Amino acid sequence: MFAAFIQRFLPAAILMVLGAMLAGFLVPQELEMMKWEVPGMPESYPLEQQLRPILLLVLCFIPFFGAVAYGLMGTMDRYMSRNFINYFLLCTLILLLIYTLADFTANMEKFRTRFENPLLDSLIFYGTQMPMFLYQILPYTLLMGTLWCLSRLSGTSELTGMLQSGRSIARICMPIFFFSALVSLVYGIFGFHWAPNGFLYRDIMLKLEQTTNGVANPIVYRSDAESRIWRIGEPATFEDPGKPMKKVVIEQFDPHRRGKIVMQYIADSVSWNKLDATWTLHDVFVRPISSAGDRPVDEKHHEELVCDFAEKPYQIISPATGGRVDSMGVSAMYEFIASGSGSREDRLAYRTEWHVRIARVFTCMVLVLLAVPSAITFQRRGAMKGIGIAILLAALMLFLYRVFPTLGISGLIQAWISAWIPNVVYIGVALYFFRTNLAHRSFREWLDAKLHGRP
Repeated sequence: MFAAFIQRFLPAAILMVLGAMLAGFLVPQELEMMKWEVPGMPESYPLEQQLRPILLLVLCFIPFFGAVAYGLMGTMDRYMSRNFINYFLLCTLILLLIYTLADFTANMEKFRTRFENPLLDSLIFYGTQMPMFLYQILPYTLLMGTLWCLSRLSGTSELTGMLQSGRSIARICMPIFFFSALVSLVYGIFGFHWAPNGFLYRDIMLKLEQTTNGVANPIVYRSDAESRIWRIGEPATFEDPGKPMKKVVIEQFDPHRRGKIVMQYIADSVSWNKLDATWTLHDVFVRPISSAGDRPVDEKHHEELVCDFAEKPYQIISPATGGRVDSMGVSAMYEFIASGSGSREDRLAYRTEWHVRIARVFTCMVLVLLAVPSAITFQRRGAMKGIGIAILLAALMLFLYRVFPTLGISGLIQAWISAWIPNVVYIGVALYFFRTNLAHRSFREWLDAKLHGRP
């Protein structure tokens, strides 16, 4: 009895230890990274930003939770779980490998010319891209894993035997739904911050050109929330954000009078202190601007001037900040929306993307619901027709997630409606498939029954 208990829960114990080790490595790094990214001090971080280390901690222990649930399952549920997990992981590995190799082939020349150690730096680069890659493929590997698992069990008549035990299709597939929900949780956590951060790192590493002397090109950063513009001749790099930035001009505008500059700081260099989240301006000229003629008045020079500007280094040096919505985490988008800054078009874009991020978490489960009736067949014909239709519908969902969010961004429909329409449509399709495919009826038979008033 004790040996059987150990055998069931030993994988859970191993995954718990590995999860604790991984959390001990990743969570402190995330807390340190937040000091460079999130405005203010840690004690003043908004709830949305405080969720980042908590979600990362949950992510580390999701395999442990799955292993515990697996150990508590009965024999038939464990058999179904093993089949599904094996096919899902195999589909994920294959698609991830294809995705990575295709991307590596396309960017090989950039790695050779941009990186000092192309092999090692490429491995590090793709390590940062894994959350983003998985965020792209997980819904579809869930679909393919479910199709592969159920079509094989259906083709070998194992599902028929399970049904004869008295269980319904929904009960037999309950382990698939459970582990799909765990994968959906992983997908949602990736989309909260780490997948967009992968987009951001990719944008910086592959698109940010360097000058001939190895210094990054000048950048301009606009902070709508602080009514401030930074113009930096020699910014810090993404790999070394703590490096002092040189040839800096900071323009402070009146928040109540759009476009009215009130103060100008011209510094030889600026550095950031992460201990108290302050900026030190070196060899700086401070120029208050008069309200009458936009002329500098009472200009003062300081060898060093400490300012409590809210901006953080990563905000300033990231070229995608305030630009592409796919490079911003959910928390950053929420803060942007809540601040009311930016143009109406920007606010609509961020609000729509915020709803899309939430809706796409449930897309994983919707595709699984679509796969179940598509893969199961009790007739002599094979399941390939249903599988082909399911894959075609999944590809069409990509198109819908382009069309409807675009309508939301343009303001033609509400942002939350544009984000949820694909899920609502596909839930209806999945329910229809459950009603027809699993009732041994084709669409023609179902339509004929409806026309003659039969159930």
